[in-house]
Amino acid sequence: MLLSESSTPTGAHRRILLFSWLGWLAVFYTLILFFQLSMLFRQELGLDDDGVKRVKAVALAMTGVGGILFGIFADRFGRRRAMIFSILVYVAGTAAAGFARDLVEIVAYAAIAGFGIGGQWAAGQTLLGETVPPRLRGRFGALAQTGAPLGLGVATIVATQVAPVIGWREAFWLSCAAVGMVPLILWLVPESDVWIAHRSNVVADRSKLVELFSPGLRGLFAVAFFVTLFNMANYWFTFSWLPEYVGRRWNLEIQRTGQWTLIFVFGSLTGYLLYGLCSDRWGRRRAFTAFCALMALGLTMITLFQEAIRHRPEIFLFFTFLAGVGTGTWSNFGPMYTELFPTHVRTTAGGICMNVTRGIQFVAPLMVVWVGGRTLGAGIALAAGFAVLAGALVWLLPETRGAAVAEI
Repeated sequence: MLLSESSTPTGAHRRILLFSWLGWLAVFYTLILFFQLSMLFRQELGLDDDGVKRVKAVALAMTGVGGILFGIFADRFGRRRAMIFSILVYVAGTAAAGFARDLVEIVAYAAIAGFGIGGQWAAGQTLLGETVPPRLRGRFGALAQTGAPLGLGVATIVATQVAPVIGWREAFWLSCAAVGMVPLILWLVPESDVWIAHRSNVVADRSKLVELFSPGLRGLFAVAFFVTLFNMANYWFTFSWLPEYVGRRWNLEIQRTGQWTLIFVFGSLTGYLLYGLCSDRWGRRRAFTAFCALMALGLTMITLFQEAIRHRPEIFLFFTFLAGVGTGTWSNFGPMYTELFPTHVRTTAGGICMNVTRGIQFVAPLMVVWVGGRTLGAGIALAAGFAVLAGALVWLLPETRGAAVAEI
């Protein structure tokens, strides 16, 4: 019997969930660290906004490259191996970042870390989606996805509360503790039995990328890609500069900026957990559109209508929290990719959709500054439009709640 055919979660399911969650938490924490520590390393390395946005853009772009290559690797050699190798790569890049002496070096190390970060999500979420009982797939995917807001929260605390005391270099080195997961994954996490069963059906000399553009898959893949792209733009147009936007508009010190940013984090954690329950009960598409609407409303209020609540910080923080709840849409993608794509190209498809679209967001830090100028608000407001587009486009995909992945 396959793990996904179990009527109730087993110890193996819980271990897979734990390390999928830990892996995503660790890589998201590391990615956000490159964004938030810029408030500190820009001074020592002599960077202006132009230099900082290059670091952020390269880190995001390289997650796309990593997503493609690690996705192909995972479909060929296994989900668990891809998780392990991605950890080793991004830890190496982050450790090196602590030794950076100028813009060229910090950009190069951000590129290495970004490449490794790109491989972790698709491998972990695919492993989880292929093994969990179908009726619980949305909830398990959401629980694993909570690693993102928690990683964001930990990165915010480290960057704004800890790093000003111990130094930004030491903050980078702290994240290297993630390498301790490697032996534990080898020891405790089983490989996907669905992937093992389907290996014999894979034509070794046929490119996974070519197959995604075959007549039976290309339409589905294209829609899934653009839904992810718009949702990704929604997120990174928001968060690439959100902490600095809050600090500048409200004249906050770095520690206070971190505290306000955590309101967004608490909203995200709430949204991720709620989304899993909603999508398993009412379907992937309905839940996705509803949460996109929450994100668009929250963002519109804290940017375009920010002046109207200028003297009411509690209202500003409420809509910041609401925008965070809207990011619960990210709990959709792991289960959705698992249910949409065949086993032998599942991680490749998910890796490309999730990580290439994130890589494309290298333009987000640049566009926010270009459109929003010094205040940044108008640039961040673009994210609300992307939320609306994603919520509408998802209806071109089939409803897949509860699909039996062993048959795909």
